Amino acid sequence: MARPKRTTALSRDAIVDEAIDIVGTEGLAALTMRSVAARLGVTPMAAYYYVADKEELMSLMAERISISSGSLYLEPGEDWEATLRAHLLKLWENSTKYPGLGAYLINQPDLGVTPDQLESGVGFFEAAGFAPKHAALAWSFAMTYIHGRISVDAHLAHQPEAPRRTGLRARDYVEFGINSVVTALRIILESDTDAAAASDNRTRRGSSRKVTTRAGRRG
Repeated sequence: MARPKRTTALSRDAIVDEAIDIVGTEGLAALTMRSVAARLGVTPMAAYYYVADKEELMSLMAERISISSGSLYLEPGEDWEATLRAHLLKLWENSTKYPGLGAYLINQPDLGVTPDQLESGVGFFEAAGFAPKHAALAWSFAMTYIHGRISVDAHLAHQPEAPRRTGLRARDYVEFGINSVVTALRIILESDTDAAAASDNRTRRGSSRKVTTRAGRRG
C-alpha cells in the first residue's frame, strides 16, 4: 500500500503533532512510532531520527499538552477563586481530549508540570494572600486533587463494569471536587488572615504597654 504524500516537512514538532492527533482520535493504544510514521508518509526509521523511541514521544506529548493548559496567574483585580476553578477545570478538560495520556502524566515525577508552571502556581497563591509556605502547600493540594481525578477517570475508562451513579456525569464529580478544594483553601486563607491580624494586634498592645511603662517610670 502506497504511503500518503507528506505535505509538511518532517520534524520533531510534526511528529509530536501527529502523535497527539492519533491519541485524540483513536486513543493511546493506537499510538506507535510506526503509526505516526505512516500518518506522515515516512518510514519508521525516518521518525526515529527525530524521536528516540515511544517513551520520548510520550514525554514530548505530555510536555506539549501541559504547556497548552497554560500557567496559573492572578492578574490585578481578578478573583482568585474563579481563576483557580477555571484553571483546574481546563487541566481536566485537556486530559479528556487525549484518552490514556492523563494516566501517563500521573506516573511522571513532576506530573507534567514545568518549572515555570510551578513557580507561577506558587506565585498565584501568594498574590491571593497566602503566606509563602502555605502558598506552596495550596498549590500542591490543588494539583494533587485534579491529577488524582484525572487518574481516576483514566482508570474508569478501562472499567466499563464499574458501578456508576445514574444521572451524574464525570464533569459533575470534577466540578464538585474543584469547588470543595476552593472552599477549603478559602477557609484556610481566612483563618490565616484572622490569625495574622490577631498576632499583629497583640504585638501592638505589647508595644503600647511598653511605651506606657517607660513613660510611668520617667514620671
